[in-house]
Amino acid sequence: MAKPIQPNPSADGLEQTEANVYAVVYHALVFGMYASSALFLVGMLLALFRHERVPLTSAWVRSQMQWHVFWPGLLHADPTAIMLLATVLLILTPISRVVFSIYAFAVDRDWPYVWVTGVVLGVIALTVVLARFGLQ
Repeated sequence: MAKPIQPNPSADGLEQTEANVYAVVYHALVFGMYASSALFLVGMLLALFRHERVPLTSAWVRSQMQWHVFWPGLLHADPTAIMLLATVLLILTPISRVVFSIYAFAVDRDWPYVWVTGVVLGVIALTVVLARFGLQ
């Protein structure tokens, strides 16, 4: 009579690690979505109760996207600063997914995907750098 095939304990551990890594990616995306949505909601509610007129000119928008305006605005619960934080968090959510994917592929020892995903992260970083320094 043939021996029954025993499950490989090391393979089971690898599958569990793999599932945990993908769960981290999933939770990062869900957290980013919920957190940014909550911040948008808070910012919109604060804006509705303040009854301020906001000039939506390009000069005003540029003036709000400055660190020396952003941090005090957050401290004083300025709706514009809160919604800007929500926007930044929403933009960083898929970027965090790329970073976690690199980690997940490395855990799986799937080196071609680590390389390709690393190139994607590099392109994102290069785009941010070029945008910051004003590629013209």
